[in-house]
Amino acid sequence: MKVYKPAKKNIHPYIGQSRINKRYTQSRPSFTKLYWLGGILIIIAGALGWWLLLSPTFRLTEITASPAKNFSTDDLTNLVWEKIRAESGIFPKDNLWLVDTKVITQTINERYYLDKLKISKSWPHKLNITFEEKNYALAWGENNNYYLINYQGDIISQGAIPPNLLIIYNRGAAKAGERRIDIEEKYLSFADNLNKAFAEKIKGLNDRQFFLDDEINTVKIQITNGPVLKFNTEDSIDKQLVKLETIRKQELSDGRLFNSQQYLDLRYGDRIFYQ
Repeated sequence: MKVYKPAKKNIHPYIGQSRINKRYTQSRPSFTKLYWLGGILIIIAGALGWWLLLSPTFRLTEITASPAKNFSTDDLTNLVWEKIRAESGIFPKDNLWLVDTKVITQTINERYYLDKLKISKSWPHKLNITFEEKNYALAWGENNNYYLINYQGDIISQGAIPPNLLIIYNRGAAKAGERRIDIEEKYLSFADNLNKAFAEKIKGLNDRQFFLDDEINTVKIQITNGPVLKFNTEDSIDKQLVKLETIRKQELSDGRLFNSQQYLDLRYGDRIFYQ
């Protein structure tokens, strides 16, 4: 029987081993190279971070806002600046990358009643605020303060009242809060509709003042040098005005007699109470 035995290769014990070690050594990356590569990446990342967050390149320098009818846009932009500068952190507060538009949106909505609000960044230095205001319907007078409000009682602004705008005076418990008038919508909408109908259908009682007190379902008109007119918010405006005109033409047709009355109560069906 014959057995095949491969011939041994003559490998020098030192030369062959050195070649193997050399190949193994060359296949591993150099620790020194990795060290330098890591250092370069750290430097690049640090420089990029400084450029984005600490350099003046992205420093916020301008805030613009849409024109406003019911409040000062300077007050709005000052509010935003104050909010940005009040933010805490180790980085500059006015860096445009770090300005949180959600926080700014919340801050503005807490102060102003707006239908639409959008905040956008215009790189590298600018913040844009665009909005649409809610419309006011009338004015509310309380404790010598005047508020422009809508039917929901939202305070749109405070201060000067446009000419020919209905003012409802409060002669009852305080209702003006920080952002709204605490009153049901029905009183405000009824008063506004009554004012329009009154101007159209009632002659000779132009000098008048609308007011509310704590009497429920009631809107009142004080006629200058005349009586208080009481209207029911749950009844027809036209029906109550017809009753007013009827008594002015009949029992109280004399203007002096009409003006001498303390009140005319039109709230109860077809009856009129006066004194």
